[in-house]
Amino acid sequence: MQPHTYSLDHWEDRSGHRLTWKFGYRGTAGEFGRIEVTYPARRHGDRHVAEVRGDAVPTVSFDGWAYGRKPSLFSGRLSVGRDGIRLKRNRWAQTRAGRALRMQVAGREYRYLATSARHRDRALVRHGVEIRTRRHGKGSRKKATFAVLGPADATDLALAAVMCGVNTRNLTRGGAVRAFLNRSLGWLEIFQ
Repeated sequence: MQPHTYSLDHWEDRSGHRLTWKFGYRGTAGEFGRIEVTYPARRHGDRHVAEVRGDAVPTVSFDGWAYGRKPSLFSGRLSVGRDGIRLKRNRWAQTRAGRALRMQVAGREYRYLATSARHRDRALVRHGVEIRTRRHGKGSRKKATFAVLGPADATDLALAAVMCGVNTRNLTRGGAVRAFLNRSLGWLEIFQ
């Protein structure tokens, strides 16, 4: 089966104060129409929100503890439309499959996992559908590319897209170690 491939271009809005800057990806994804990922769409103290909106996709948002410009998986909350979705992951697992983020949306079980040691390659998987996400390029040529395998619907694509605006380094062991060290060094600055 040939995958359908869609690409979204990176965008930035650096107008105003730096706390109001917004970043993301936008473009057209075939029959799903226009899609826009925004991070941080909103800020609530130490929490940031990444959000997806589009012509034919449901509004999906991910709220988590701020890590740079993106929300992190730490105490993350996912919403599809007005429905809150429970997230589960085993942060102590040794394999990428074991560290996958698990969720149930509209009665379907999903796993979002790292497909390589690099933090740019991810996949959203449910029974019969896989959406492989890859972020690549530098500067104004940054892109997020989605390779869709199977009969994906708008919810599948929106879930994969919102995760491009989330810091998912903790889905690999190496990324979890780097995130821990960065947080530890940040805490040390407080005591100086």
